[in-house]
Amino acid sequence: MKLSLRNVALLLVLVPVFLLSTGIDQLHAGFGITPPYVRNSSLTRNAIYEQQILLVRGDPSTAQKAEISIDAPDLDGWIEIVDGNEIDLPIGLQKIPMTVRVRVPADAEFKDYTGAIRIRTVPAGDALAQGSVNISLGARVDIDLSVIDKQIEDFRVRKISVADLNEGSKLAWLFFPGKIRFDMLIENTGNVEIAPSRVEFKMYDRTGTTQLEEVSHIGRIQTISPYDTETVTAELPTRLPAGGYIARYRIFNGDELKQEGDLSINILPAGTIQAAGFGFTGLSVAHKVSLLLPVFTLLIAVLYFFFMRQKSRKR
Repeated sequence: MKLSLRNVALLLVLVPVFLLSTGIDQLHAGFGITPPYVRNSSLTRNAIYEQQILLVRGDPSTAQKAEISIDAPDLDGWIEIVDGNEIDLPIGLQKIPMTVRVRVPADAEFKDYTGAIRIRTVPAGDALAQGSVNISLGARVDIDLSVIDKQIEDFRVRKISVADLNEGSKLAWLFFPGKIRFDMLIENTGNVEIAPSRVEFKMYDRTGTTQLEEVSHIGRIQTISPYDTETVTAELPTRLPAGGYIARYRIFNGDELKQEGDLSINILPAGTIQAAGFGFTGLSVAHKVSLLLPVFTLLIAVLYFFFMRQKSRKR
C-alpha cells in the first residue's frame, strides 16, 4: 500500500503525540554499568577482594530499584553484594555505587573461575504512575577470577604529600630532631599485605642545588591489605633549622624504586605548631649511648653487689 504525502505528514504529527501521551520518556531512560566486569587474576586462598560497580541511569527522574542475581555455580558462596540484592535508585541520583565482595575459601582450587551478575531495574513501589510506560532495563557484570598458588608483593603510589613541621629541639645535651610526616596514598596491587620497605629523603636548600642532609624513615610503616588503597605515613627525622627546603624523595619496594620526585618542605620554629617531634628513637647513636650507658653501668653494679652478697652468705 502506497502512502500519500498527506498520510505521511499526518503520521509524522500523530506518532510523536502518541508517544508523549503514553509516557515514552521512560523509553529514553538508558541504564548501564561501569566497569562491566569483576576481574582479578591474582587471588589467593582466604583472600577478600572488593570491587565497586557504578549503576548509571540516563534519566533519574523516577524512583526505581535494581534487583541483582548471581549466576556463578562454581563460585557458590564466594560472591556477596555488600549493598544487598535490591538497591534503591532514588529520584535525582544518576550514579549509584554497588560493591561486590569476593571471599575465596581456604580450600579453593587453583584455577580460573567465571560467572555473571545480572541486574534488572524495576519501579520502586507496587504501582506505576498512571499513564506511564514501564520498561525493565538490565545489565550483565561478567565475573572473571583466578586463584593462584603464588604471592605477589607490589604496590602503586597514587599520591604523596608532606605537612609543615617544627624544627628539632634541645634538652640538656640531647637533640631531638624534627619529624617529617610523609603521607603516601598506596594501592596494593599484589595479593598479600605490603608497605613501602624504605623511604629516603635528600634535603636541599631552596634552590635545590646544595644537599644539606640525607635521611631514611624511622619506625614501621602501616601495611595495606591486598587490593586496598590507603594512606600510610613514613616518619623521617631532620636536624635542619627552620626554613624552606626542597626534598628529593624515593619510595622503595624491597630493592625496587617505585617512585621518586621533588617536593617543598617548610620547617617552622620550635613550638609553632602542635605536633610532637621525635622522642628517643630520633636521637643520634651517640646520644642514645650517652643515655643508656649509665643505666647499664648502674644495672651491672647492682647485679654485682647482689652476687657478691649471696656469695659471702654461703661462706
